[in-house]
Amino acid sequence: MKMSRKKIAILVVGLLVVAGVVIQAVWRPFAHRKATGTSEIVLDIHHPDAVIDSEALSRLPRDILRVPLLHDVLTQDFVDYYESNDTRLSTEGALRRLAFEHQLDWRDELIRRVFDEPAHVLLWRSPDGRLGYWVMSMHRNGLAKLLQGFGNVAASDSQLSQVAKLAGDVPVYALKLAVGRTILFATKDDRLVVLSAPGVLLDAKGGLLGERADAVSEMLSSGRDDAARAYQLDAPGDAPKGHRLVVSANYWSFGYQAFFSGIDALRFDFSPNGSAAANWQTSALIEPGKLPQAWDSADLWRALPANPAACASLPADWKEASGLLGKVASVGADGAAAIGDQLAGPAAVCWYAKSTLVAPVFVARVKTQDAASIAALKTALGKTFGEVIGAYEAKAAQSADAGADSGYRRLPVTKHDQGAGITVWQRPVSARSGTALSSKASFASQLSAERYFPVTLALAHGYLIFSPDSRLVDDTLAVLDKRYPSLADTLAPQRLPRTILTLTPSSAAALIEREAGAALPADQEEVFRNASRTHLVPKLHALAHYPPVSLTLPQILPGSTGWVPVEWWFDRAQAGAGGAADAGAADAPADQPGTEGD
Repeated sequence: MKMSRKKIAILVVGLLVVAGVVIQAVWRPFAHRKATGTSEIVLDIHHPDAVIDSEALSRLPRDILRVPLLHDVLTQDFVDYYESNDTRLSTEGALRRLAFEHQLDWRDELIRRVFDEPAHVLLWRSPDGRLGYWVMSMHRNGLAKLLQGFGNVAASDSQLSQVAKLAGDVPVYALKLAVGRTILFATKDDRLVVLSAPGVLLDAKGGLLGERADAVSEMLSSGRDDAARAYQLDAPGDAPKGHRLVVSANYWSFGYQAFFSGIDALRFDFSPNGSAAANWQTSALIEPGKLPQAWDSADLWRALPANPAACASLPADWKEASGLLGKVASVGADGAAAIGDQLAGPAAVCWYAKSTLVAPVFVARVKTQDAASIAALKTALGKTFGEVIGAYEAKAAQSADAGADSGYRRLPVTKHDQGAGITVWQRPVSARSGTALSSKASFASQLSAERYFPVTLALAHGYLIFSPDSRLVDDTLAVLDKRYPSLADTLAPQRLPRTILTLTPSSAAALIEREAGAALPADQEEVFRNASRTHLVPKLHALAHYPPVSLTLPQILPGSTGWVPVEWWFDRAQAGAGGAADAGAADAPADQPGTEGD
């Protein structure tokens, strides 16, 4: 049937209306006023994961590279990162567009000054693990000219809009940088506060989050926030000198702070002195009441094999760790506590070049006990090891400790008594990243992958030793039997109790190079492998020339929570001849701290 012109016109108008609704629903070109609508970001506004106070953020990467070791290891990309960061470039481009289209008197040098002014930055962990959420506070008279006229611009610009008002009718603006990327900012007098995402300040409906709004208002009024109280810091001045970086232990321990119970944060201070040598200082926020046995690590270093890629002493909270074990093992809270109550002092974790990054060795001290207590501990350890360790093995025979009706097959746990006071438990676990080849095992037919982990636990001479790689446990047992040199043999005796971390750059470089190569098979990732050979390997070889380095705390710790200095020591006796290490530690006598830059 032939349609009349009137019906055709009505149909076309109807289709245009439908198309407009669909475009607005999907693309939303007329919705920039609501572009900030997003879910609330979960964070504690009073306790950030990291804090930066800087005289100029753009100079921070270059000042970090004034440390000789980092200068040799990091690339120029690290320095250029801030200059080419997508947020900075997008913001700078948006400001230039606003100045051009709205005829604002903003010169390029004035825009660049925004990124080179003194700043106070609070940062929080984002879901991907980065410090992706932040609030930046700045105080500088030079910003006043740049921010003039924002109210008029926001009324007519699609990229800039006013989204809320703080106390005192202070407007909050949203600057849309890209699809899904919007920052907020607010100004008052000569103060500016910038927020990395709308959800830091606004809820899903665009309303202010009361507690956070109060915090931002306080930053605009006085420049103060709760970070100084949370980390026992001096309140930042209006013009900080150099840089101060604070990182919470909960962040750099990936949430496993039960193993770092006595450390609340690390702090790095840089004071410019105009010389080529950097003046970085390291401090730790220590809570003495949570430190096991005053954090004396000497016994641990005497038990661990020499020449580790890296070793760290962990001031573990065994009561809290027992609680975690009780949740994953069927032994329950009482059974887990029976193990945790028998452990004392700090623990240690070490990586070695002969193994892999996913298979370190853990060592902890066991309290002095009678024969009956040791027997009870062995029973609890064996039962827990059998329950917790292992994965489903499709080819394995039914394991007795899995239960006859469970249908969950694993290889059996083997138990060996190796002389007086030494008991070893072991279970093979199939895994593509395992440290042993399945083809060389007598039980190869029962394994489900080409490689496996010989997961091993040992109780020996008052120590509890665990590793996914049995070779590291064997080496530790050899140290305890005086058949292998210990890590303590390579450290100054007077520094043993207070050494909390030690690193052997040559071993660490070898481990990283091999692991990187294993992660990039030549027949599958040729482009990445070539990039690794070109950029990564030379830096690792530069790192390998440095002598072993260790970090120590003061001999006497404070009686209450407070910051204590952390000293860096280079062992010149093991430095490579003519290597970069000699230049970095040339002013450091043997067993004495080097320059702060080292």
